[in-house]
Amino acid sequence: MLQRLAIVTVPLIALSAADAHAGSCVGAGEYLLERYARSGDPHAQFQLSETLSSEGCPQEALRWLHRAVAQDHAEATFILGTRHFTGTGVADDLLHGLVLMEKAARIGHLEAQFQYAMVLLDSSASHDHRDQALYWLGAAASQGDTKAALTLGHIYAAGLHGVEQHACQASDWFEAATLLARDVDLDVSNLIPDDLRCDT
Repeated sequence: MLQRLAIVTVPLIALSAADAHAGSCVGAGEYLLERYARSGDPHAQFQLSETLSSEGCPQEALRWLHRAVAQDHAEATFILGTRHFTGTGVADDLLHGLVLMEKAARIGHLEAQFQYAMVLLDSSASHDHRDQALYWLGAAASQGDTKAALTLGHIYAAGLHGVEQHACQASDWFEAATLLARDVDLDVSNLIPDDLRCDT
């Protein structure tokens, strides 16, 4: 008799846990994930945000996304920054998006480093922004981003964005891009102008 009671009470406990969240989008399937998120785990907060977003609960998803960002979760910060750039589910706020993108880049998010660098290059002709952009492109390339290395190669080969043409720098970055793109047949031999020579 006791065994039968135990069997009956297990689903009741599960149902009561689900009922506790009946007013929200969190179902019984996400109960444990929500518990970790509520305990302050930023990875669980981000995962819960992604789950709720895919289940059509944008407001609650955004609430958990903000909590993950507050704890410096790199992917959450990058995503929220991107959403402010595009106005997707949040206010269209380029400045706030840029602040979040920089924060994600500083945390070490590779794509944020590249995207932030490109925004800096496109948004201003100031030397300070250009130097910051070169720094973040270098940071992304050092983490294995082929497109960042290629971008740096093009900048130095063509003297873009007010950067002085530098064949050796261009050659180094193109070589780095070739090494990073092991699975891609990347021919960079014709990307440096013939009249630009590397003396080393």
